[in-house]
Amino acid sequence: MSDLFENIELHVPPTRFRSWDHFIREAPEYSIGIEVIDDVPGHRGHYVHFDHHRGVVREATMSAAMQAYIAVRQGRLMERWLKRQRPVHVYVWNADQDVCLAVFVLEYHHLLERSEGEPLLRWIVQYNNKIDVCGGLYPVRLDELVKNHFTWVFEPYREQRMRGKTQGDAGIVKQTIRKVCDRLLDLLHGRAGTCPITVRPEILYQSPYEFVIVDEKGDPNSRLVLAAEGHRNLISLICRRSTGRYTYSVIRGSPYDDDIFPVPRLIEAFQAAEDHPEIPIWGGSDLVAGSDSELGSSLHWTQLRDIAEPIVREAYLRVYPDPVARDKRAV
Repeated sequence: MSDLFENIELHVPPTRFRSWDHFIREAPEYSIGIEVIDDVPGHRGHYVHFDHHRGVVREATMSAAMQAYIAVRQGRLMERWLKRQRPVHVYVWNADQDVCLAVFVLEYHHLLERSEGEPLLRWIVQYNNKIDVCGGLYPVRLDELVKNHFTWVFEPYREQRMRGKTQGDAGIVKQTIRKVCDRLLDLLHGRAGTCPITVRPEILYQSPYEFVIVDEKGDPNSRLVLAAEGHRNLISLICRRSTGRYTYSVIRGSPYDDDIFPVPRLIEAFQAAEDHPEIPIWGGSDLVAGSDSELGSSLHWTQLRDIAEPIVREAYLRVYPDPVARDKRAV
């Protein structure tokens, strides 16, 4: 599998790096992490971490792929580092759209180092940036996503995500990234296909306090469907695991709903209710967070509902009248 890429060597570590110090201690010099360190993005010496999850203002931070794009096109990162280390070591944790795009940008850096760049690649990185910064809850025309080949390019990730991430699946992650990179090459050479959006996410619970709990059916396109339907704040069941555990995301679609949908408070409460509260299971930014993508949560969605409802209700009532009480008074 070492021949999947030429300019980079892709690594999927058994666990995420706990901090910058952990990454620098374990990875060789001239290493790049993509959403694999539980720490802030940036660079330290000859180490780089592209990320927009930890210690950032989500809506003011570029996606990992956009960070890589700027680093390669303007900063000439790969051009510089390949003179000293070939291949460059790249560490990833999963194969989502953002990670796949960032890997493609690093491997095919020469496409960006030309003065004219690559317009189609620039377009898809910018399009992904809007969607990813919003945790997938970005309002778009769904037929446009199909016609412009976006869903087709990332179909290998959609298929892999529906299975969930498990221990020892490093080979699957690498193969998924390679398949997406091959489709990106097809896109640039005019050979792209189309892939319709067929998922119908299930609303498990609709709160009177403007959030929903949904079952994504494992499909990342579910959030685009939900955004098109006008949903903003959600607790999302991504998949049920064979272990009996669950993977969730918690997303506030608007940064200006922080007073009525307090993601950090929800994450703290969910963590405290876990079967192993001493193990970090829940984390993320104040806009998009969730449960660990490998270990998963022990909590059924009904437990999340029972924890979340009083927290959101209390926050909501500080801002708005109680819609339930108002409706009762009107009867």
